[in-house]
Amino acid sequence: MGKWWRNGLKHLLQSMLDWVQRTERKSPRRGASSLLVKELHIPMPIVTIGVAVVLFGLLLPQVGFSLSKIGALAGLIALLTLFFVLYIRTDLPQFVNDDEAVFLCGLCMILGVAIVELCERFPEFSPYGVPIGTITILVTLLLHIRLAFLVGVVLSIFCGVLYGLSFNAVFVAFFSSMAAMLASRHVRHRSDIVRAGFHVVWVTAVCLYGLGLFHGWSTTQILHGIFWGGVNGALCVVVSLALLPVLESFFSRVTPITLLEVGDFNRPLLRRLMIEAPGTYHHTLLVSALAEQAAEAIGANSLLCRVGMYYHDVGKLEHPEYFIENQTMRRSAKDKAELHDKLNPSISSLVIVSHVKDGVALARSYNVPEEVLRFIPEHHGTSLIKYFYMQALQQGDEEVPPADAYRYPGPKPHSKETVIGMLADSVEAASRTMEEPTYERLRGLVEKIVNSKFMDAQFDEAPITLQDLRRIVDSFTASLSAIYHVRIEYPEMPEKENPLPFSPRPSAEAE
Repeated sequence: MGKWWRNGLKHLLQSMLDWVQRTERKSPRRGASSLLVKELHIPMPIVTIGVAVVLFGLLLPQVGFSLSKIGALAGLIALLTLFFVLYIRTDLPQFVNDDEAVFLCGLCMILGVAIVELCERFPEFSPYGVPIGTITILVTLLLHIRLAFLVGVVLSIFCGVLYGLSFNAVFVAFFSSMAAMLASRHVRHRSDIVRAGFHVVWVTAVCLYGLGLFHGWSTTQILHGIFWGGVNGALCVVVSLALLPVLESFFSRVTPITLLEVGDFNRPLLRRLMIEAPGTYHHTLLVSALAEQAAEAIGANSLLCRVGMYYHDVGKLEHPEYFIENQTMRRSAKDKAELHDKLNPSISSLVIVSHVKDGVALARSYNVPEEVLRFIPEHHGTSLIKYFYMQALQQGDEEVPPADAYRYPGPKPHSKETVIGMLADSVEAASRTMEEPTYERLRGLVEKIVNSKFMDAQFDEAPITLQDLRRIVDSFTASLSAIYHVRIEYPEMPEKENPLPFSPRPSAEAE
């Protein structure tokens, strides 16, 4: 009997270890590139089990230490954990192998339960002042609004249970957390979180007024509840603003607030790009506009696309003169690039490739968030530097190295946003070589570039579909047609009707 038990336990532990190793290998943030160092990596199974254990430890003193209550609590937490895992696998599959997202979600659940317990420890603290909305704001901004809804429902139930199975506590906690969640959907500035706090206050006030009418409360009781609703809204704002920067930095997440701050062209790195590499700066503006509109067309993060493409070529600041857009003395694309004429193709390709590593190093030195920084290496992926590779093939005086020696180091795009960035960069550069950019020719060019990247397996690691690619083609074609629109030629005035050239007014002395 003992041997059977030991063999069963050994088999269970080995199965769990294999599961952890398989999940670790699947993590999209692990081993993506030596350029992108991951700060935190805990496999999802360990995170899930750890969160369940911590929740059990937090709630155990509240329910008591009898064997039946311990078993009931363990079963409840097990069911809750299973429900979360199944929901994420079904409705939010992008988080299945994202261990940081699962860790953050679990941490938010623990913080929510801890906040409820802390408030419950003070008898004078009303359940209507418990700031569950804090957690839904954080989950909405850092993860996903649907996940925030689920977290809000669960924490509202916990709030009611810990306050003596109070329906009123569940009712107010649920609607106040939903108000915070909905109000934080379109947050763009930190002041918008304050606005979300006001929404929490008035929704809580309406809920308490309705409960007061239902239960026959006095005016004093209703006003007392509304006061605690104001405390609820204020705590939602203060705690959210305090925790948001910490969680953003620790879990490598970016919110719209941070993106708008990072995308300000008064920031030192972007100002350097504007002054030291003006050609790259103008290319960046066009590419970011193309990427933003394409992202909106397929439902991707358009703000992340725009800001990410602001930084995608910052590495060119190290040697701006080696890139064609900064060679201002050239009058056409057919003119020779004097600097590269002095180098053989292999050295020129190394100079071009170096802007990726230089860009990552520069971005890190200026504290650019990791989600934005990923656009620097991923917008090129492992693409071939065709111009210099073809030059090397045409030279017969030296042995041509394999094509892999003329490829960017990668990694390939891992998200829809970086796929869009890769395509926007290639499309904008290629469209400049067109002499007569009509709508049909522009569409043909865009389709050719998309097919080329697809056949080169650049999209293999990104969750992009053929339907998304078709919509991206449509968006790029429309945007490029607007950029290269046709203008009519204005006729010259007849010679006799030409106005006199401008002359300054005569001075007073001449008069």
